[in-house]
Amino acid sequence: MKRLATIVVLAALTSCGPGEEERITRSFTKMEQVAQALKPEGSLTNRPLEVGQVEFQAVYREGDRVYFKVGENGPSVDPYGYVWSPERTPVDDSNPAVASSFEHIQGPWYRWSDSY
Repeated sequence: MKRLATIVVLAALTSCGPGEEERITRSFTKMEQVAQALKPEGSLTNRPLEVGQVEFQAVYREGDRVYFKVGENGPSVDPYGYVWSPERTPVDDSNPAVASSFEHIQGPWYRWSDSY
């Protein structure tokens, strides 16, 4: 019985597939291609967009950054996602009514969230 339980647990773990973090890092190359192709102040927000292994609710440029919005944090309306910022480390310099936070992942990629 113990062996059967181990097999069931291993099957469940391997069938779940990669988590969001792994899918994001696998998608960085394709995400960067989209970011580089996006024109200044451009946006791809008219519908969800799948890039690599991740579906984004919006992709848009603000200055030298390109935002890949995944969704909203839980039941609140606070957006979150990933930012491509190849020129500099992003800082919270936009709307004073919004607190933006950025966490470095690798290279020009950052995890981003806003709090209203």
